[in-house]
Amino acid sequence: MRYTIRELKLGEILDQAVNLTKDHFGVLIGITGILLIPYNVIGGLIQVSMIPRMPPNPTPEQAMAVSFAALRVSVPIALVAVYVIAPITNAAVVYAISSAYLEKPISVGGSVKRAFQRLLPLIWTWILVGLAIMGGMILCVVPGILAAFWFALATQVVVIEGVAGIAAMKRSKQLMAGNIGTFFVLGLLVGLVNAGIIFGASLIPQPHVRVVVVSVVEAVLTIFASAAFVAFYFSCRCKHEQFDLSLLAQSVGAETPADLAGGATPQ
Repeated sequence: MRYTIRELKLGEILDQAVNLTKDHFGVLIGITGILLIPYNVIGGLIQVSMIPRMPPNPTPEQAMAVSFAALRVSVPIALVAVYVIAPITNAAVVYAISSAYLEKPISVGGSVKRAFQRLLPLIWTWILVGLAIMGGMILCVVPGILAAFWFALATQVVVIEGVAGIAAMKRSKQLMAGNIGTFFVLGLLVGLVNAGIIFGASLIPQPHVRVVVVSVVEAVLTIFASAAFVAFYFSCRCKHEQFDLSLLAQSVGAETPADLAGGATPQ
């Protein structure tokens, strides 16, 4: 197979993410071009045109007025992004990357169709995960942090396995067992890379050009992050349920992974 499907180390996960992003960039950027990029560009340009600039040495009243004006414009845009644009785009990109990882054909149309099929289950699962994390934070902070780690693979489970809600959360927790450390470092590295690149793009002085560049850069970083966590998801499956041997069994016609792991009994 083109990609390594087995339990992976951190560096190997990042290598797989780079290869997946590079090999299928055209289709993946096409998926983000359906909703994510246009919405971010339009939303950013609306904010540039409608939010007043802070005057030099503003008074407290002026600062308050500009802040409220910014909230009135940015909050509705952010809500649509979080509850509509992000779920559809994430689901489509995750589905496309997972299919490519397993060397199945991928397309923009097929991936977006899958995203719409899983949209409501994904939003429902996100709400439950959010409530679990919030409840844990209210209780004692640490349970909230643990919940964030336990349910980190909920999106991949909903999109790839077709399981949603509490069942997806339980499945994510099962896959994350023994993998929290790797996930933490992976998330930290991906987050630092994303933050550094976005910060660089945000320094573009012309606001309209900045909006367009940042929107495209965010789409590319979304693809790379999704590829990294899809590779991590399959690594977890290989660790816990011998997913790699299951694939090999299918390819050679063995009945079970145990046939490959243990070999045939001589007659």
